[in-house]
Formats: sequence, structure tokens, C-alpha cells
Amino acid sequence: MISRSTAIAVLRRPLLWPTAVGAAFAFAPPGWWRRAPFLPVPDDELIRWRIATAYGRDDADLAAEDVVAYLEWRQRSAQGQTRGG
Repeated sequence: MISRSTAIAVLRRPLLWPTAVGAAFAFAPPGWWRRAPFLPVPDDELIRWRIATAYGRDDADLAAEDVVAYLEWRQRSAQGQTRGG
């Protein structure tokens, strides 16, 4: 799950809030609204796989700065902006 430090890092950046909500829905499993807790919560297996591909092991702690960097990248990508171009 998201750590407190990660949540605080995102909460301190209101311009990223819409992007964070969009990411939550993008990672949510299909039909999430039909199952408790009725929130767009990503599947644990997906999160473990994403952490393993990012950090080399699935039990690593998700770094707050990495989540913020991902959300910033996602926001730039949605706006059609890329680095260096």
C-alpha cells in the first residue's frame, strides 16, 4: 500500500492530484466498483510486479520521490510534453 510519506509527498503537490487520481483508476482492476472496498485499488500482484521491475525485488519499499517523479512524468506525457523536446 502507499506509505504515509508517499501520501504526504503527493498531498504537498496539489497540481499532481488529478494525475494521481487518474493513475489510481488506470491501475485499478476491471470492475473494481463491484467488489469491496468499492475503490479503485490496484491488485496486490500488480503492485508487487511493478515494484520488482523498478527496484529488482518485490519486497522493496516504494520511495516517495519515485512516485512523485512517476506522476510528474505521467502529467507531462498527458500534456504531450517530453524532456528535451
